[in-house]
Amino acid sequence: MGDEAGNRRKAKELGAPDAETLIETVPHLARLLSKDQVAQIQKVLDAAVLNPMYEDAYRKAMKAAVIARSGNLVLRDRAKERKAYRILDKRIRVSAGDGYIRVDHNKMLTADALVPRTNNPDEADYLVKVREILNSKGVWLRLSQPWSAQGPDPTRWEFWFSLGRDGDTIETDDAIIDREELLDTTMLGAGYYRAVLTGHVQTKFKRAFERFDTQYDNGWALHTQIMRNRHSAAPGVARVADWMGGTSFPDFSIWERPHKLRMKAWEANAGGDVKKAQVYLLVAAHLVEHNARLLSDHVSKTIGGAETAVSILRVAETAGQVAEAVLVVVGVGAGMKALRAAGSKAISQEARHEAGEQLVREYARKEGISQAELKMIRYVPQPKGTVLGNIKGGHSAGHGTGLHKWP
Repeated sequence: MGDEAGNRRKAKELGAPDAETLIETVPHLARLLSKDQVAQIQKVLDAAVLNPMYEDAYRKAMKAAVIARSGNLVLRDRAKERKAYRILDKRIRVSAGDGYIRVDHNKMLTADALVPRTNNPDEADYLVKVREILNSKGVWLRLSQPWSAQGPDPTRWEFWFSLGRDGDTIETDDAIIDREELLDTTMLGAGYYRAVLTGHVQTKFKRAFERFDTQYDNGWALHTQIMRNRHSAAPGVARVADWMGGTSFPDFSIWERPHKLRMKAWEANAGGDVKKAQVYLLVAAHLVEHNARLLSDHVSKTIGGAETAVSILRVAETAGQVAEAVLVVVGVGAGMKALRAAGSKAISQEARHEAGEQLVREYARKEGISQAELKMIRYVPQPKGTVLGNIKGGHSAGHGTGLHKWP
C-alpha cells in the first residue's frame, strides 16, 4: 500500500473532499464518530479519486511491458511488469463495507422518541420492542455518491442513515432521530400499525363499539316501537295498562346520555386516551343495559307485553356483556381484579357492577370529573307502584339532546 500522507495529498489535489469538512455538513454528526471512523471515511473518499488513476496507470504500464504476442501467450519485460505492479500497489485498500459505519443510536434519539404518547399499553410494549430492534440492528451511517446521469463523481458524496446495515432509510437531515423519523421507516411503521393501531386493545375496542352500537340501536328501536303501539292504541288503554301494572312508561330521553358518553369514548380512543374511552364506554353500556331493563320491566307488567319484554331483555343481557368486555379491555385496574376474583371467564352481574363503579369512581376522582357525568345507576326491580331503581317512572336518567349519529 502506498504512502498514506502522499495519497492524502494527491487525493486532495485531485478534488477528493476532506472528511471532517464533509462531516460538518450534517449537523451533530461529528459527535458520533471516533478518529478511526473519520479516518475510515477519508480513506473511502481518497480511494474513489486515486484508485481509478492507479488502475489506469497500471493498465498502461502492463501494455508497455509487452514484448511479443502469440495467440493467448503474452511475453512481457519483467522489469516493466514489476513496475506496473508497484503502481497497482499504490491503491488504497478499501472494501464495500468501509462505507458503512455503525453509530451510537442512543446519542441520536430525542428524549421522547421512545416515550409512549398514549396510555394504550400496546404502545408501551411496542416501543420496548423498538428499542430491542435498535439495539440488535443498530443505526448505520452510510457514505455514498449521489446519482448522476453522467455517472458517479468521485468528488461528490453524501451521508444518510439506515436501520440496520442494509435496512430502511431513516429520513433525517441531521444526526438526530425523533419518533416520527423512526416510525417512518417501513419496518417500524408497519410494526406500529400491527401492534398498536390494530393491536389487542384497539381490536377489543372495535368489537366493543360495534356490539354497543348494535344493542343501542336495538333498544332504541324497540322503545320507538312500543311508543308507537301505545299511540295507536285506543284512548286510555295505555294509561290503564300502566296503572294496572303499577308502572310508568320510560321517557324516550333515557337514550340521550348513553349516546353522548359513547361519543366521548369514541373521541377519547381516537385521541389515544384508552383509559378514558374504557370508562366512558363502560358507563354508556351500563346505561343501555339499565334502560333495556326498565323497558322490559315496564312491558312485562302491561297487557300483552311479555313477548316484547323478552326481546328487550336480550338487549339488556348483551349490553351487560359489552360492559363486561369493556371493563377488562385495557387489562388493568378493577376490571381485571374482578375477573380474577370471579374464578372464571365470566363475571357475575354484581361483581361487574361493583368493579365498574370502582373503576369509574377512581377515574373520576383522579381526573377531577364530576360524579354526575359518570354516574352509574343500578337497576333494582321494585314491587308494583313503587320507584324502579333510582329512576322515578316517567322521568329521564339521561342528559343531553338530540338523537344518535355514529361517526
